Amino acid sequence: MPEELFVFDPKMFITGPLHPCPQCGSVELGTLSITNNVHTRRCRNCFHDERERLPPLDKKLIYLDQMVLSNIAKELDPVWREETRHRDEYWMEAFDRIDRLIKLQLIVCPDSPIHEIESSYLEQHEAELRRLYKHLASGVRLRFHHEVLMAQLSEALEAWLTDRDPDWSRIAREHVVRGDLDRWSERWRVTVNMGYWLDQIDSRRESRDRAHEKFQQLWERWASEGHVSFEARFEEERRGVAVAALQSFKTHFERLHEATTGTGAGAVLMQLMQPAWPVRLVSWLLNRLEERGVAREDQLQRAADFLNSEEALSAPENHLGALLFAGLARRAASGQKRVPSRGTPNDIRFVAAYLPYCHAMFIDNEFAQLLKEEPLATAVKDYSTEIFSASSRDGFLDYLARLEAEAEPSHVDLVDRTYGETWTEPYRSMLEHERSKRACDRS
Repeated sequence: MPEELFVFDPKMFITGPLHPCPQCGSVELGTLSITNNVHTRRCRNCFHDERERLPPLDKKLIYLDQMVLSNIAKELDPVWREETRHRDEYWMEAFDRIDRLIKLQLIVCPDSPIHEIESSYLEQHEAELRRLYKHLASGVRLRFHHEVLMAQLSEALEAWLTDRDPDWSRIAREHVVRGDLDRWSERWRVTVNMGYWLDQIDSRRESRDRAHEKFQQLWERWASEGHVSFEARFEEERRGVAVAALQSFKTHFERLHEATTGTGAGAVLMQLMQPAWPVRLVSWLLNRLEERGVAREDQLQRAADFLNSEEALSAPENHLGALLFAGLARRAASGQKRVPSRGTPNDIRFVAAYLPYCHAMFIDNEFAQLLKEEPLATAVKDYSTEIFSASSRDGFLDYLARLEAEAEPSHVDLVDRTYGETWTEPYRSMLEHERSKRACDRS
């Protein structure tokens, strides 16, 4: 059987819409690439190139909770749709509007480490969820929540050392994402799935279960202690990071000393390479203090003083997280018997970390309601972030419709000329194609 001969044709990378070529006259001038906000056209007949710099964008940053992604995937994926008895066309309409706004270059819905972790628990649908959140993210990814806190603490430390108030506006939304928020979308996107080891997923589940068990114990303590003022709970919770970091740092090096006494340097190095995040936080802080000339014997005390300072405690991620925990404690003390779900720690992390940088968030009902209660409601107003949940889902569609209505007609026309008039059509068959592709890969 003769071998098939593959002939590479560079024309395959030149896509529509096609325009008349100013050099040869043929209607073959198509899009070669859209990179770094530069649109490059190339003629498929004579290979003449033209470049156009696209105007700057100011996309809205919208965070979608894992629940939103799962509900959309259940409608788009034919297999999952078949398994689901209850159909809800709302999520298909929500996807249509979100996808169109993303393609109109008006919004971005970044994925996050929490999306990745939560999706990995649904092993049979993980590939479809990943395909969906990567599509909606357009190459933009939120950083880990502790990276956001570290950026804020860096500003807090400079303020503390120079005796000024922190300027949280210095931590712009560009600092909490990987990728270019305001980049015009490229026509081609390559993603690599590194996969997961089974023990990695099991370890995540065990970690989540342990965290939920500790949270249940905390809930029971809050309930048994009865009425404690919101202010007292808030103060206790916002000092939690300082307490945990300093205690973890002390415990880590005590255990390290015990475990490595008499062992080789290699063993010591391996244990130092992967300390827990609170330990890395204190280590980072000690290094910063050393750079500023603080004597070694004074560094740990100075680090403790900083972590308990108003500058550090008022970091938005820490402040909002403490408010959320205090709000939940108030519910427990008020007699709520139902313990929030095992996803609660992740919910608190992403709301506290990302809310200040998002224009809108679609989150869990419980947390959306919590953010309406004082003093949380006032804190949220400081950031002008619109909060939506399943209870206000029609309002979310109205919000998306308003964003499109506010777009300049000239901008919409430029999108059509750049990408083609069919570009903004919702990609409803995306997960069907994903399943077909994987079936071909297996065959």
